[in-house]
Amino acid sequence: MSKNNSSGEKMKFGYTIENFDENLDRDYLIKTAKIAEQSGFESLWTVDHIMQSNEKGLTIYGDTTTALYNNIAEPLTTIAFLAGHTNKIMFGISTLILPIRNPIIVAKQLSSLDFLTNGRVVMTFGAGWNEKEFGFLGENFKKRGSKLREGLQIIRALWNGETSFEGKYYQFQDVCFKPLRLELSRLPLIVAGTSDYMIETAIKYGDGLHPAGATGKEIQEILAPHKDELEDREFFLSVHVDIYKNTDLDALITEYEENGIHRVILDLSRGDIEPKERIEFLGKLGDFVRNF
Repeated sequence: MSKNNSSGEKMKFGYTIENFDENLDRDYLIKTAKIAEQSGFESLWTVDHIMQSNEKGLTIYGDTTTALYNNIAEPLTTIAFLAGHTNKIMFGISTLILPIRNPIIVAKQLSSLDFLTNGRVVMTFGAGWNEKEFGFLGENFKKRGSKLREGLQIIRALWNGETSFEGKYYQFQDVCFKPLRLELSRLPLIVAGTSDYMIETAIKYGDGLHPAGATGKEIQEILAPHKDELEDREFFLSVHVDIYKNTDLDALITEYEENGIHRVILDLSRGDIEPKERIEFLGKLGDFVRNF
């Protein structure tokens, strides 16, 4: 499959700011956001969880989530707060679990943030994996796929200025949805995941794919069967990748660039870099980003 990044735009770099774990500290978050902005990062990304079980041994990507995500600030609140302490860097969530939320409220929160920051919003949306968290929030885990798809349709409809919607879970007629910047209608709805269902969701209901941890080659292989569907269509590719002390950034980023990836979100939180070392390491990443 040919590269999707045919526009010739320079690759964008995002950084995962820790709205969780040991570094969940107001002043630390502000400092990190300002350094990332000064370092040339295009965007800052938070992680999404609301309420988790205290059970030990609950894992994702091989890491214990009770250590990482039990102490976590709500992500939309966090990015709105940090937007007020920065000037131009964009903010997103990797990944916003849409089925545990009312998509109309999400559309309003994001459109309001877009309006108040003059377009500093980016976003990826997912179906979620933590069944107990769905239960705590009164949502049906088994319906998460269909609710994600309808939620994406609602967000796009509202951002396009449509006033009515008739779905399985939500309906509204002749509504007013303002303030709303015209530019928001062009913001890609990027879908996280690598399963056939999520890839189909990204292609039919979204504008891009966000397969966390995948290599550029793997992403192109995932999309190869859908070449005809993506022909002559803008389809945004981003990836969230863990960074370690021995990561060869040149090789990593070159591989993504060669495979047409539009944005790489760098994450130090799950690697071998201790929390007290991350500000210093962020400076090194900034040197790389500025010189890329």
